Parts: sequence; C-alpha cells; structure tokens
Amino acid sequence: MKANSRQDKVLLLKTARAIVKILWERSEGTSLRVRWPSRVGQVNTGGWRACIGDLGKGKPKLQIWLDYFAGHETRKFNFCFFLDSRAKMLKLAKRAARELPEHRRITHKHLEEFKRKGFYFLKERLRKNEFGPAIFEEYWDRWCYFGIYDVSPRSVDSQINPKLCARGASFFESVARAQPNATPENAEREVYPQIENRKLVVSHLRRERSSYLANERKIHDEYKCQACGFDFEKVYGEIGTAFAESHHRVPLHRLSGKVKTRMEDLATVCANCHRILHKMAGNFDDVEKLKSIVRQRRRRSG
Repeated sequence: MKANSRQDKVLLLKTARAIVKILWERSEGTSLRVRWPSRVGQVNTGGWRACIGDLGKGKPKLQIWLDYFAGHETRKFNFCFFLDSRAKMLKLAKRAARELPEHRRITHKHLEEFKRKGFYFLKERLRKNEFGPAIFEEYWDRWCYFGIYDVSPRSVDSQINPKLCARGASFFESVARAQPNATPENAEREVYPQIENRKLVVSHLRRERSSYLANERKIHDEYKCQACGFDFEKVYGEIGTAFAESHHRVPLHRLSGKVKTRMEDLATVCANCHRILHKMAGNFDDVEKLKSIVRQRRRRSG
C-alpha cells in the first residue's frame, strides 16, 4: 500500500534527525560534520532528500533520500554520499571497499525517461539482494553518489524504524572511518588475559567493531545473542531496541595483514557471552561451543 506524500515527508525528516543523533555520539575521530536537518527538499525521483552534513569543506555530502528511484511501488530509503566530482567519489568508494565493496554501478543509461511518470526511476527495479550492498551512481559524468538502499517495511503512521536508522548511521560512520586520518571507533577495551601483543588486540577490536558489517550481522540475527538467546528488546523494552554486540569469529592469529571481513565472520552476542568468548580458545566455532554449554547447564538447572 502506498503511503501518502505528507506521511513520507514527515517520516524522512524524523529518520534523518534520528540518524543525526546517533552520529553526534559516534563521529569522534572522523571528519564527519553533522547538521540538524530542519526540512526536506523535493527531488526529481518522486520523493525528497534530507542533507545531514559533510566530510568537510568541498568534500562529499551526507544525504538521505526517500523516493521511487529503486523502481518499487513504495518509496525506499537511500543513504548516500554525494559530490559533483567523479574522481573524489571514486577515491571515497575505493577507501571504503574493504568493508563496503561496490555491488554494482548505475548510470543515466539505467534510468527510465523522466516524461513517463514525471520523475526518474530505474528501468529495472532493484532486486531484493541489491538492497544493503554499496552502489556507486554516476550521471552525465558529473553527479556521483555512493550509498546503500534499504528495503525495510515502513509503518503508515510515520513512525521511524530503529533498525533502519542504525543501518544508515553505521553506513555513514563506516565510510567516514575508512577515509584518511580517521581513527578507530572509540569502543571500550575488553581485557584479553591470554593475549600479550597489544597491537594484535587493537587490530582485532578494530575489525570486531567494524560498524556497517557488524550492524548487518545484528539485523540478520534479529539482535539476539547467538550463544544464549538473550534478546535486549524483549528484556529491556524500547531502550533495548536494535541493541547487541558483535563478535568476530576469526581467531586473532588469522587477522594479520589485509583480511576482508565477511558477515559470516561475525556473530551477534550479548555482553556476557562476548566476554566469555574472549576467554575461550579463539576458534571459529567458539560461539557454537558456548551455545552448547549454555544449553547443557540450563537442562541441569531445569
């Protein structure tokens, strides 16, 4: 069912403001300059756009779109960086490629003529597996975008989707941290009593805190601990929505050099299980072993 235009405009502005709030808390150590959006602007893709900041003067801008460009019956969200410089945008995408490899490229040749519906949209709509992966867009050798599209269902009462907001914020932060002079995410430093090499620990933490992929893993696992089944939202209510931790399955000694992290290398866990996992052997299947331990002890106590 199509949502009406007024509801979608309100939803876009609410979503943009929610993402800005997240980025205000997570932009330290990056060149992100986040701004509070006061309004949304109409675009030629059957929807609106909110501008929420940039990476510096003359650098790519952060934008959130809600429109029909993806070719579907309802408007879809697009989180992206924009700049009218192909060379600079290609550099940005290349630096982000370790975590966000380019899924496909879109040009003006893929667009349906404006006159058909009064706005631009894709001739062949985005498939389900193309929502989430990074897409590089370049039009008429001038306007370039690097971003992700989101297929999450939306409510008809303009209520924001916390998981969608988490995905958008994670995308912006991940790309920003891939740029020159950015620092790793300022996460707490867990204790690794069996590891003496601090450089190795920091390297592991940087990969484990890989924001975008970690968030995608959590969404896939529905934010439930894969070891004990703990569900933050079920236990804590709204404050626990879209909350969990991400554990890197790959042993520390395999993380030296350039290693491309995959979603399969990550597991969603609660804080308690996360600490216990770091006391284990460091094998890929530690999560499954811990899950078995939890089940056995529950049977004994039950």
